[in-house]
Amino acid sequence: MIWQFDLLILALGVLCALASISLKDLLSAAIVFGAYSFLMCLLWTEMGAVDVAFTEAAVGAGVSTVFFLAAVYHTTRTVKPRRRGRMLHKLVGLATAAGIGLLLLSATVDFPTWADPNSPASVYLSPYYITETIPMTAVPNIVTSVLADFRGFDTMFETSVIFVAGLAVLAILGSYGRRQRDYEPSPTGKDVAHQSPIVQAACRVFVPFMQLFALYVVAHGHHSPGGGFQGGVILGASFILVAISYDLRVMQRRLRERLAMLFAGLGVLIYSGIGAICLLLGGNFLDYSVLHTILPATSPIMARSHGMLGVEVGVAFTVMAIMVIIYVNVASHGKSDRGL
Repeated sequence: MIWQFDLLILALGVLCALASISLKDLLSAAIVFGAYSFLMCLLWTEMGAVDVAFTEAAVGAGVSTVFFLAAVYHTTRTVKPRRRGRMLHKLVGLATAAGIGLLLLSATVDFPTWADPNSPASVYLSPYYITETIPMTAVPNIVTSVLADFRGFDTMFETSVIFVAGLAVLAILGSYGRRQRDYEPSPTGKDVAHQSPIVQAACRVFVPFMQLFALYVVAHGHHSPGGGFQGGVILGASFILVAISYDLRVMQRRLRERLAMLFAGLGVLIYSGIGAICLLLGGNFLDYSVLHTILPATSPIMARSHGMLGVEVGVAFTVMAIMVIIYVNVASHGKSDRGL
């Protein structure tokens, strides 16, 4: 690592963080926060954590920024002025944050030193993953093997949490199920009259490549950086790009909200269903090696690789659908009409 480059990124990240919480213009704050996520993406990449950087670029610098902009559109762009005499509240908050920070710093003395080769993680866990991933799973991407195989339970419940987040958005906005249609046709028969034809033409060119790349990321995630989460976010972002470039109703003609909910539930069902099939075949839950009995010309080792691909597809379905559902409801305030 080049420490000068790291120091520059950290300094810019701190500046963006301070600017995002101090700006009174919420639109500018959302954009600065997106720049902060991009800087973190560069930092993760420079540190060699490409999978984390991939996720940060897709979620932090990409979709999250769009969600913030949609929320600002339906609330207010500027922070409301606060009443005077709140200095005591600020001092209490500052003192609380400083106290918690000092408590966390005091706990770091119990941690192993940086890059300590004798730490428990370096002595037991990391060597096991590094040396046994390919012989046991035939998957060269250690991150995918850890998330989808060795630590498959955690990833399954993380996928369930994403699914529940989509349900929470629907419950809070409270309009799902009370609409007869996902969109209402325009009285003039035209969906959009105010959008730029240049933006729309660029969208028609970029979206197929985005979706093809998203499918590649999902299918090739166990051999290179990526996977179901990253691919699902990119796939969902392609539909969100259609909604921004054209209209929310145009996007919903490609992916209705009810169909998106079906995909979200199907993703969780695929993940847990593969685990249930493993149980029926006499193995443990998410023990993909037993799948070789139903997969033709497959050894127990290759069955683990194919099992990981299956659960990654389930994760991609859920993430893609929930990203679209959250945007549709936030951008339209739960009405699923024209949107932004």
